Amino acid sequence: MPSPLTGPASVRTGPAAPGTWPFLLPFAVYVLHTLEELQGFAAWASRHFGPETTSMFAAYHIPLMLLVLLASWRATTAGRNGIWVVLATAFQWQFSVNALFHLSTWIILGEYSPGAVTAAVVSLPATVYYLAWIRREDRASSREIALAIALGTVIAALAISFLFL
Repeated sequence: MPSPLTGPASVRTGPAAPGTWPFLLPFAVYVLHTLEELQGFAAWASRHFGPETTSMFAAYHIPLMLLVLLASWRATTAGRNGIWVVLATAFQWQFSVNALFHLSTWIILGEYSPGAVTAAVVSLPATVYYLAWIRREDRASSREIALAIALGTVIAALAISFLFL
């Protein structure tokens, strides 16, 4: 039951609500995945798509990481439903689509795609866990999950298309 100090769980803005740590998975996945990509992704992308440098890679990943962190953290404080939950879920879904990109390009191009290991062993399992958790704990409605999946797919498509610039 909400108290006058904390308010209802759906609008709490203080520290993360207990049991909401899975909302931080999108950020954790992003950090691990980026660490794997950092060493060779720019050179690989330049060979197969368009020019990329490690500096460019870092320049656009740093603000994106902060955005994912913000969405993840705000989702922990929201607890259930709302835009922050949808955004955190969209980002997590985006990492699963990105994982499919890495794994399929590895197969199609016949060359290791930097990021494929974390895609297979971190991103995909984390997404399965996250989606099962969000449904089991009723943290998002079916409509919010559908919106998040659509949004996450668009985010992934934009990220992949950025490689061709």
